Amino acid sequence: MKHLYIIVEGETELEFVNRILKPYFISKGLNTHIQGLMITMKGGGHGVNNIEHFKKTIKPLLYNENEPIITTMIDHYGINSEKKLPNYTNCIKELDIEKRIFCMEQSLTNAVNSIKEYRFFIPNIVRHEMETLLFANPEKGFELEKKEIRNEIIAICAEIPNIEDINCTPQGAPSKRLIKIYNNNNQKYNKASLGVDIAELAGIDSILQKSPRFKSWIDKIIQVVKEEKENKQ
Repeated sequence: MKHLYIIVEGETELEFVNRILKPYFISKGLNTHIQGLMITMKGGGHGVNNIEHFKKTIKPLLYNENEPIITTMIDHYGINSEKKLPNYTNCIKELDIEKRIFCMEQSLTNAVNSIKEYRFFIPNIVRHEMETLLFANPEKGFELEKKEIRNEIIAICAEIPNIEDINCTPQGAPSKRLIKIYNNNNQKYNKASLGVDIAELAGIDSILQKSPRFKSWIDKIIQVVKEEKENKQ
């Protein structure tokens, strides 16, 4: 079975891969090497602030003799320049968010193919950011938080049933909403310390149920890995 690598932006996303995605994939029969890999920036740090950092991170995997399946977990919200993603200017002309993200994913694929034509790359840009997933089951996900915090998040989910529609404006992005809600309740939202705990409490089943685009990505990974296993038999 081919190895699976998931390229992520930072430590929280890496923890999400290790604590949430890996156990789920294994439960679905993906008994293979599954590894998250952070995009490393020049001089230290992690994230997507230059497409060259992404290309440098993925390049060794493209020449791995195992020809692993490689995918990404990158926030749509943070992509805001040609430096971060070539063809960004054309992509944002799309008013439909799904078409815009599809354009960005195609551009990400083109960046990979500029290094090497690679058939086992599955581009994925999260709509709109990782924090989107934390709204999947606010009753459970935020059950350890103050009642006032939990109730404000439940209200948002009641207003916007498809959590992937929670918008990506500077004021309305999921992370910005969480920061404001916590601040209003004299607390601090810290993605690193809270993010994966909330996702774990919410449960992967709730996340998949409430996040169609995210679910489509997960399903595609499972399909491709299993198909390649069958092709090798």
